[in-house]
Amino acid sequence: MIVKEVMVKKVVTIKKDDHLDKAQDLIVKNSIRHLPVVDGKELLGIITESDIRGAFLAKANSKSAKTADLDPKKMKVRDYMTRNPLTVEPETNIEDAALLIYQNKIGSLPVVSGKKLVGIISILDLLGLFVDMMGIIHSSSRIDVIMGKDPKNFDAVCRIFHDHNINIISVGMTPYPKSKNKVVYLFRLDLCKTTALVKAIEKAGFKVKSAMD
Repeated sequence: MIVKEVMVKKVVTIKKDDHLDKAQDLIVKNSIRHLPVVDGKELLGIITESDIRGAFLAKANSKSAKTADLDPKKMKVRDYMTRNPLTVEPETNIEDAALLIYQNKIGSLPVVSGKKLVGIISILDLLGLFVDMMGIIHSSSRIDVIMGKDPKNFDAVCRIFHDHNINIISVGMTPYPKSKNKVVYLFRLDLCKTTALVKAIEKAGFKVKSAMD
């Protein structure tokens, strides 16, 4: 999956010469935390809810600050935005975008084509994708199976689900702590009774770690 399949395309933006009061209003009105700063469609930077909050704290703590200096209608976005933010392209793999967000501890990534802003992807978008892929919000069943790393083992278990007319929603994988040669596959399935499946899997020579209807 790539970024353009998940990103928000109708991006709320702001201009560098707009003031912080407008930025704050847009953030509150649209229930967002990140505002790309643009000149036409060209991305210049990004300003966040925490940037705005930090701007007031910095001013308030400055010994030379005057009351007039704390007026958000006089504080311009360009003075507090992050210039040259990290970005991704529409064709970037979702995994690479998620890694960038995680490694840099940021909340979103503007999506650009050349210098043109075409979308934005946030940590909430990625979390929503993960929840959907794992079938967490759907009624489902789950069976965790311990097996060797040979792909034939995975195929054999999948064939058992197919033979029982059970649809696999998603599959996760985690190491098996008792053996480096084995892994635990986490099968999330359409809602079903798992008793017959467990018996068939174990009859085929695999160990079921846990099952949940």
